[in-house]
Amino acid sequence: MPSRKMWAVGALALALAGCSDKSDEDGNDTPAPEGPRYVLGSVSIDADGNRVSYAQIVSKLEGHFTNANGIEVNGNAVFLAHGSDFFYGLAESPVWVRYSTENGFKETGRLSFLNYGITYMDFSNVIVDDETAVSVLTEAYVAVVWNPKTMTIKGDVDLSFLKRDGYSLEAFTTVTHNGLVYIPGKWVNWTTAQIQQTVSMITLDPKAMAVVSFAEDNRCGAGGRVTFDSRGYAYVMGDGRNQSMQVFAAASGKPSVPNCLLRIAPGATDFQDDWFFEIPSLTGGLDSMTELEAPSVNGGVGFTMMKYEDRIPTNLNRVNFEHWTVPAYKMWRLTLGDTPKAEEVQGAHYSVVGFSGSGVDGRFYTSESDDGSKSTVFELDPATNTAVQKFTMDGYFSGLMPIE
Repeated sequence: MPSRKMWAVGALALALAGCSDKSDEDGNDTPAPEGPRYVLGSVSIDADGNRVSYAQIVSKLEGHFTNANGIEVNGNAVFLAHGSDFFYGLAESPVWVRYSTENGFKETGRLSFLNYGITYMDFSNVIVDDETAVSVLTEAYVAVVWNPKTMTIKGDVDLSFLKRDGYSLEAFTTVTHNGLVYIPGKWVNWTTAQIQQTVSMITLDPKAMAVVSFAEDNRCGAGGRVTFDSRGYAYVMGDGRNQSMQVFAAASGKPSVPNCLLRIAPGATDFQDDWFFEIPSLTGGLDSMTELEAPSVNGGVGFTMMKYEDRIPTNLNRVNFEHWTVPAYKMWRLTLGDTPKAEEVQGAHYSVVGFSGSGVDGRFYTSESDDGSKSTVFELDPATNTAVQKFTMDGYFSGLMPIE
């Protein structure tokens, strides 16, 4: 059973050993190209489940990308980008490494979280502004507020109220909106194959270093990323943990709550009692596999992979996640509002479950893959609900982040 997230927003890994040699090969001594630039991430997973992650700087979203020019390390880690800086959260030590990307990757600072008693950087991270970032450390039950400009810790927020006997806390795709930070939380026990059947969302004020609100609802399970509409309503839907929750419950002969959409009204602190939509009721029976992923945090539109049950062999061991590696999932668009609408993305194809996609300039970039050895990356237009192929790459696509 997994001890780390099966997919993560921008889950990558950066080589420390030998990275300077790689960076020189990538062109540290040549001027950066004009026009848009991006950090592209990929993850390769071998037959034994071992992972190697790569990051490289690209300027054109076309053609095929190998990992030959990427900086690499074993395992998963996390990254952030802000301005021309690339921040790498390591998988094997609790450290953020900052790199300038003006002429390739050049290290410009480090920040250690070792004093919090953790061994790796967790998956729930977001940069709020030039001098404010938040990293949620689930094992330590604390949200650390740090300065990406000075690479120093500003303070932390106690999250010990989230401890629950018999479960571990997980928090993944954290977002920022109007200066606040929104953290979806879920509770799991991989030893006993149990996931608590509840949805929660923590709202944090990083300037005040305080929890603004904590919303919880047991009509659904395993809440994912928060997405807003133009009116300020906050929408939450289950992620892949919701599917695991249902699988584990079925295996033990227990009932399970459905996957659904919930929302919080502007200015409110709790989920609306009178607003609730089960996902299959919006799709003609299909249920979602991944969380609600947005081209922009407040665009009122999200994308998610729907599960096509008839494409999954009946003999697979779902408790061990074997169905995740079957190309039985396809992207759909969810238009949010008082009455949400779900539609299959035109041009989308069946794929295995990979890593989270990336919202860039109002478009959403996601990948399709048969087995994870190679991926085709598509640009999804939320306005036209179409998917257009942009490029191919080795491994799983795991993040596209614009840099200046």
